Amino acid sequence: MSSSSNNARIGYGRSFTFPMSHVDEASNISPFTIRQSDTKILETSEAFQVIRKLLSSQQQSAFCEQHIPSAETDAEAWILHRDITHAIMLPVLHIYRQATTAAQSFLCSQSIFDLELAFRGEARGAFSWLQCLIMEEEEWCLTRGCPACVVTYVLHSEPTIRLILAACRLSRSLRKQPTEQSLPLFDFWRSTLRKVLDKDPFWGPAQARGIEDRAEQLEQGMQKLIRQCHELSEVVPPRDPDAKSARTVACPTHYHIHTEELTRRPSSIFSKRKSKPFVHEEQEWMRKIVVGCWATLIADAAKARTKKTSFAKQENTIERRMSMTS
Repeated sequence: MSSSSNNARIGYGRSFTFPMSHVDEASNISPFTIRQSDTKILETSEAFQVIRKLLSSQQQSAFCEQHIPSAETDAEAWILHRDITHAIMLPVLHIYRQATTAAQSFLCSQSIFDLELAFRGEARGAFSWLQCLIMEEEEWCLTRGCPACVVTYVLHSEPTIRLILAACRLSRSLRKQPTEQSLPLFDFWRSTLRKVLDKDPFWGPAQARGIEDRAEQLEQGMQKLIRQCHELSEVVPPRDPDAKSARTVACPTHYHIHTEELTRRPSSIFSKRKSKPFVHEEQEWMRKIVVGCWATLIADAAKARTKKTSFAKQENTIERRMSMTS
């Protein structure tokens, strides 16, 4: 087993989740199947193809001993399904990072235990849930290690299934203003996941419906989290350009709110702003999230190409020196 795959498997089983599904984790064939028409849509999606190229350059895509494919087509399927999983979770991770930054600026605190206090209601619940899962399952959320391990781990527990279902639902919300740079809709993946759950001896149709309901609540919570991040961006004062550190956040007295006060009346800060229409601003914020994901992909791809070019130049230099000394 490769070291990267081994590390990924070790990082995948911690306190927040535990194995429940009866799907054979040692199988060398993916439990998921997608139609040819959906494959063609993915092939024509520029954003998805950027993700695939980036993962191909950054991830080794080496299979562990339990998942060594018996055919090249099986290996390609595992890698494609890993890439789909990565693309589905990318906007969710971006929203979580945006919310974390907004909360840190608003609370003037770097403590992870205080950040949820910046939000209220379902948004706070969604943020806390995401924070718990992402911290516990960071390796899986970043789809590191054996592609087959990443894919089968989706069925590992209720939280991982719920996250993927919620992320699939979110992909439709983020397509209200589709552009050429938008990620594709992942309704097809949600459907295939439901089929796998329905056939699973442990989960079954009844359990799958319950998880789907909780995924819908999580997706709605993330929608409200986006709205409240927009509200925070209006409340938090601008950074002082003359500050010694770019990370320093200006915290005037009237913005420094004690955590006890936030706990008692978290909605009072926005009582006046809550009555204002935020429809256009929310759509713009969601557009920025998609654009932010795209910009991150482009930047990472550029770094990967630069690194690859630099490595190739070093190899050519070494070869020239060796030929001169021989």
